[in-house]
Amino acid sequence: GLPGLSGLPATSDRAISTGFHALDSILGLGGLPRAATTALHGDGTSGATTLALQAVAQTQAAGGIAAYLDLARSLDPVEAEARGVQLNWLVVLTPDSLEEALSMAAMLLQDRTVDLLLLDMPARPLDGGKLSASNLAERFGRLAALARRAGVQLIVIEPPNLPSALAGALTQVAALRLELSRRAWIRLG
Repeated sequence: GLPGLSGLPATSDRAISTGFHALDSILGLGGLPRAATTALHGDGTSGATTLALQAVAQTQAAGGIAAYLDLARSLDPVEAEARGVQLNWLVVLTPDSLEEALSMAAMLLQDRTVDLLLLDMPARPLDGGKLSASNLAERFGRLAALARRAGVQLIVIEPPNLPSALAGALTQVAALRLELSRRAWIRLG
């Protein structure tokens, strides 16, 4: 589980605070590295989405623009607002396939349109777009390189039971991979 929330921690040129001081300390840079791909892996209720939404809120608080590629169709506006996300400033895209999501992500990164790109992967197989394992690895590698060059933080929410080709591709490109599990519920208010 994640420790309690307290205020809006500062962001830096090298990292965006997770909003959890203990985790920021463990990560060394003071948060999630800006110019690196981060994969958040965990079962439902593990805190992966909470952590991702905290990063979105921190990006917005620092004046940045965040995009949410919602392949999982799981964005909960009430939860997002509870984490400090300004929904009227959040770019939300719901691609129909992984191929479409990867194309949208590449376009956003090439145009340097956003400061943080969140890719929420679904646990179930995706319709459309028949990508081979090698093609997936290559496309994710290109995305990670584009994000690094553009200075955009790329965060992937990686659900359990992801197809092995996709999980392997993400493992290859993620500079930081956090394995999350639930120990207790966070209580607000």
